[in-house]
Amino acid sequence: MRVFVRTAVLTCLLLAAGVVSALADGAKTFAVLPFQVNGPASYKHLERAIPQMLTSRLYWKDHFVAVDQSAYEGIAVPTSSAEAATVLQKVGVDYLVYGSTTIIGDESSVDVHVVGSDGTSWPRSASSKVDQMIPTLRNLAEAINSEVFKRADAASEVAQPNMVNQMNPVIQQNQLTQDQQVFLNPQFRYAGDSEEGNRLRSNSLNIAAHGMAVEDLNGNGKNEVILLTEREVQVYSFTNGRLEPLASYSAPMRFTLLTVRTVDLNRDGIMEIVVSAVDTVQAPYSFILNFQNNALTVVADKIKYLLNVVRMPPDYMPVLIGQETSRGNDMWREPVHEMMPMGGTYEKGRRVTLPPGANVYNFAWLPPSKSEDAKLIMVEPSGERLRVFSEKLARLAETSESYSGATIGLVQDQSFGSFGKDSYLMGSKYYIPMPMLTVDLDKEGRHEIIVNKPISVAAQFFDNYRFYPQGEIHSLYWDGVGMGLQWKTRRIKGSVVGYDIKDLNNDGIKDLVVCINTHPGNVGFKQRKTMLLAFPLDLSQTGATEAHREYSDEE
Repeated sequence: MRVFVRTAVLTCLLLAAGVVSALADGAKTFAVLPFQVNGPASYKHLERAIPQMLTSRLYWKDHFVAVDQSAYEGIAVPTSSAEAATVLQKVGVDYLVYGSTTIIGDESSVDVHVVGSDGTSWPRSASSKVDQMIPTLRNLAEAINSEVFKRADAASEVAQPNMVNQMNPVIQQNQLTQDQQVFLNPQFRYAGDSEEGNRLRSNSLNIAAHGMAVEDLNGNGKNEVILLTEREVQVYSFTNGRLEPLASYSAPMRFTLLTVRTVDLNRDGIMEIVVSAVDTVQAPYSFILNFQNNALTVVADKIKYLLNVVRMPPDYMPVLIGQETSRGNDMWREPVHEMMPMGGTYEKGRRVTLPPGANVYNFAWLPPSKSEDAKLIMVEPSGERLRVFSEKLARLAETSESYSGATIGLVQDQSFGSFGKDSYLMGSKYYIPMPMLTVDLDKEGRHEIIVNKPISVAAQFFDNYRFYPQGEIHSLYWDGVGMGLQWKTRRIKGSVVGYDIKDLNNDGIKDLVVCINTHPGNVGFKQRKTMLLAFPLDLSQTGATEAHREYSDEE
């Protein structure tokens, strides 16, 4: 996989410790200056993000190494060849890379210049959509490698297969070559195989769930499975490959159950089950359950807010949040609040500051890494694309692909007119996004976000089609410019309605757990059944390699 920011940081650390020995062996040096950014202030982060990516792409062990940033700290971007030659001498490198990017609307252009102590002068320009800037920079870096550094195809230099952090063979890993050995799980992109040993599959249930959670509900050290239907909360154990019913709770007929979450609200080691519901006029009526002695009991009800559990800064611990809904075209105009217990129910506490378009369900925080501040990821309401915001809620990027693909929604009052909506938001419904998971599976200090990518040809042509026959689970990371693909599962047959990373069968190995509804055909909607798939994850090895340059999110 291509891990731009991590590689750049590691490169700098290696250089700080070993540049002298590298130079003694004849390695040449280069520096990539901060880029000049001509465009909205929200893109100022590209000033350093672009050099980080180019540095990681240009680094060639024992041949070309980057000098430490302190060598050129505070030096302005050259505006002429003469200035560049002066900076080259001042920094004391063999090659100097500098340039600028201009952004107008969703269009971007990048100008790169390379000057060398041997008289090399290499200019190059490229244009693309903003969301395609990463491939553009990759192509520019490859051009520098081949035309300036005279570097042969890296793939031809690999004598032995490298290890890539493939947690499971059915997980298609964003990897360097097809010959690499793997470790993680065999159902994630790679060539992956279809061996059943790489995947657990439960029995099918005669229900159509639209929510799932996996959690140790009673503190006995074993995880249970919670499935949510429109009327029931059901708890199961997963034993010998089968879902065995333990308890259920039926809501009154006038309520529709929307979402299920888990959180230890009173820090007693016992997880609470948080269920959001609405009545026949869509007034929120949420409640909280406990699971003890194989029975579900209500511990709080008549909560007049829709509820969610989100890991919030600064400590990124789970926090119960809530929001009132409003009638009219904008049902989410009321602010989001942290929720506080009060007299057998919950009331709003401190207000949560969020960017425009965010609501109680459609955001998650990516914790900071060694080289990046925290990021807020939001499923934008009209197209279900992922929108990225800085720690201070400045808009940074948006994906071109749509994610989530939820099937449960709330009717929106369109009486004031809501035209121009995209096909992912059916005219009169807002579909509640599935929760986004933030994880650091390889324990390298950089979190990824796990999301569902629904796949359907019919959904591209019919505005009201939410019956997805296939899906993929994607792991995405912030690469300094946008969200990059780290790994994805092979296509999962059926509609994905929930996912989590938990130890499903209590064998001590974490699994990617996916809840699906079967897809018996467009006319068999009522014959759907629910089952679980689990992909065991090998987390014993870390340090995944960089992405192959021909790997794309669409593969």
